[in-house]
Amino acid sequence: MLMSVSFALLLVAAPVGGAAVENGQAPPDWVAQSMAARVGVWIADNSLHRSEAEPWEAYGIEWTWGLGQRSLIGRLYGIRDGKDVATFWQFREYWHPGEKQLVALQFGADGTVGIGPHIRKADGSDEILQVFYAPDGSASRIGHRSTLRGDEQVSQSFDVSEDGTWAPRRSYVWRKQAQ
Repeated sequence: MLMSVSFALLLVAAPVGGAAVENGQAPPDWVAQSMAARVGVWIADNSLHRSEAEPWEAYGIEWTWGLGQRSLIGRLYGIRDGKDVATFWQFREYWHPGEKQLVALQFGADGTVGIGPHIRKADGSDEILQVFYAPDGSASRIGHRSTLRGDEQVSQSFDVSEDGTWAPRRSYVWRKQAQ
């Protein structure tokens, strides 16, 4: 009987659709547009970095909608011999109404967690600056800058130093796959 009462209380306490808009916490239009544009499967060629230690011919990112189409759920995986063979990261992106920002959260297969804001720059490009926390407790900062043009997204990753310097790492061209 106690479980039924607890369940009923949770239902009564659930957020009501539209409450965020009434309280002035609605995300800017670009957030919904960015999310909708990214839903699907994106593939990037990895031939420039392929090696014995990194045998992936390509990488894939798959984005799906979260509850109520208010967040994204994603994963980054390796492709070998044309097949999805290994998932390396899982992602969540969501609008944080208290912080009034889009948040990028990711979980690595080794237990590493990355979190940080996803912002839209004045030129229409996107920038994500995340702090990554490794299982041993160490932390590092990694940034991503990307530009989406139709079914193609160019992304560049960076190591970000404590003084805010962005040092380039890899760049990929992601192509959205037909559904």
